[in-house]
Amino acid sequence: MTKTSRPWKRIGLQLGLLAGVGLALVGGVEPSLAAPVCVEEGQCTFNKPLFLIALDYSTAMNAAFDADTTRWERAVEAVQWIVESDNGYTQGNVLLALMRFGHDPDVDQPGTTIVGDASGLVDGHKLDVSWYDELAPNKDYFHCNGQAVTTALAEMPPPLDGAPAGIGAWTAGAQARAKSLFAAAVADHPQEAGPDAREAALIVITQGVWSDPENTQVLQPPAADPVPVAQDMWNNLAIPTYVMSVGDAAGKAQADALAAAGGTGQAFVELQAFIDGLKMLVQKIINNIEPPICHPSIPRIMFLLDGSSSMLNVMGGSVHGAMGETPWDLLWDGGIAEAMYKGTPPLSGGSNSIETWAIVGGAVFGGDAPAEQKIVVDYAPCRHRTLDWALHPETSCEAPGCVDPWAGPPITWTFQSDEIMYPGPTTPVHSHMPRCDVDLQKPGACAGSGAFVHLGLELVRENLATYKTSCAQPNAAQTCDAQTKFYNVLIMDGTYDSDDAAVEASLTQLFADGVRTYVVGLGELAEEPEAVEQLTMMAAWGSGGALDFFAADSQVELQAALAQVLEHMYTELFAEVMVDPCCGGLNCGGLDGGEVGEPDPLPQPETETEGETDGETEATTNAGSSSPTTDGPTGGVPGESATGDDAPTGTDSDGGVPGGDMAQDGCACTADTGAPGLPAALLAFGLVGLGRRRRAR
Repeated sequence: MTKTSRPWKRIGLQLGLLAGVGLALVGGVEPSLAAPVCVEEGQCTFNKPLFLIALDYSTAMNAAFDADTTRWERAVEAVQWIVESDNGYTQGNVLLALMRFGHDPDVDQPGTTIVGDASGLVDGHKLDVSWYDELAPNKDYFHCNGQAVTTALAEMPPPLDGAPAGIGAWTAGAQARAKSLFAAAVADHPQEAGPDAREAALIVITQGVWSDPENTQVLQPPAADPVPVAQDMWNNLAIPTYVMSVGDAAGKAQADALAAAGGTGQAFVELQAFIDGLKMLVQKIINNIEPPICHPSIPRIMFLLDGSSSMLNVMGGSVHGAMGETPWDLLWDGGIAEAMYKGTPPLSGGSNSIETWAIVGGAVFGGDAPAEQKIVVDYAPCRHRTLDWALHPETSCEAPGCVDPWAGPPITWTFQSDEIMYPGPTTPVHSHMPRCDVDLQKPGACAGSGAFVHLGLELVRENLATYKTSCAQPNAAQTCDAQTKFYNVLIMDGTYDSDDAAVEASLTQLFADGVRTYVVGLGELAEEPEAVEQLTMMAAWGSGGALDFFAADSQVELQAALAQVLEHMYTELFAEVMVDPCCGGLNCGGLDGGEVGEPDPLPQPETETEGETDGETEATTNAGSSSPTTDGPTGGVPGESATGDDAPTGTDSDGGVPGGDMAQDGCACTADTGAPGLPAALLAFGLVGLGRRRRAR
């Protein structure tokens, strides 16, 4: 696959990779004063393109550009903008070289200079700043050498110290020299062949009117016309020519012809449009990177939660608990959502959350008449706030059935349903609470929901089969394959009401299907001998006899138990799942439209080419330009609540719904192609995350 035939791709978020390399496209009308940034090249980044600035050094550049500026000063300013604008975006993402051109007094004699020129023009040109040292053994490229470019120009006098005549503009000779420099770079770096070949672009800043080699004729003879050279570079080498015009109307016409032949439409005049065009070319090159398929490597975790009424009680189940005291409160407030949001110490020293490396769902079980098992939220990225909302007592508390969700029996819950948007399909979410009816034997305790765990396990298994069929489709929002790991985490507060045989059958079948179930015993009831026996059996059935259950009687113990579970999962992932090293972690931003670490958007072009690739229209970057008239390689032109199982009867509760008031610091996920990878502790497991991009190979 060659670079002239590769499709340009837009993957994930339009500017995801730019976030990854840490760039902020700040725009504006002045070069940014912030320190420039530099992108380091590696296996999981893009090969920086070669940009060569060919600067017209003819004495015609000494003429006035406007009342206060000469053409030469305007050209130097344009180069400064290339280097400094947008925090050094262009010079930090390309390999930059600078060449000046004039004319050659004797084309038949090598090494000729121009009388009176002390700037170093030889044979009509001078390479002031190169991409690399041609004499160095490895010929390593100079990265972020914008300062060398601006320094060279700062020390450069205007052509012939401002004389009105004496140096011509043999533009075609400069283009031929540029062509030879691009060819030399390819020859000096043979490892960059094929898909790893660097893109290239020639940037000509000129007053437009060209001369013959020896500066004896203007716009003559036809053999000295630079247009055919630009057209050859574009058609046969896919090297576009960008042109910045600093001349008069006649010069602008020549500059336009050069740009059109070079595949970029017409010459730029405005500095901001010029810089924007170059930025969009860089982005187009970045978009050419083939992404690794990371979704199947991301494990799926389903939390199956005890929805029995005892989860609302304390003191051995004898009385309902106050806010923050019950096992249910521990689940939603200090349990799952907390573990998903915060780092798990054994993995990352507290800096990494489950949501950066796993896709999570939640389900509940309770009584059997009526059956209370329910998928609260199916597998989806970034759902800690979704689960928080679904399990929050206030979400399901509406008058008159409920005024205070911790007031004790009787309470009639009003379940809510909503949909959460994630790039791709929406994710339904349903709230749930254990029943809190009056128990005549224990009038102060909540009652009504049993603990028929086998019904929850059967639901999880049925849902898993449906999900696997869905995520195996190529167009799934998060794809999976035969290597994708699925896990269950079962959390309950004591004994179950199911038959042992039914529970064993469900857990052993899940394990036979490749799904391990981790068991956590939560609260004081889980410490009773009968509960310990059942929890021990469930842990063995769910792990093929390999694991015991994890006990937790406080928030600290629950977090520690979940950390051990997650560490066990992650270790297994490293041992059994091949993860592309160029994958990066999932990144969660605000549901309310908060920032997710993206840079400012690139400018929108005013014209578009007719062709489309991957469902998106290729666009030119030259504001106001027309499509090129030449035939060349394509791609070089820059330029409502849902009704849920519980049939909710009310509107959103005071607690807020996903996307509402409670979601101000909520979580909506994007595949963060720019995340710098997972923390060092995770790297020890052989994973560099789950969403970065790889060079096309």
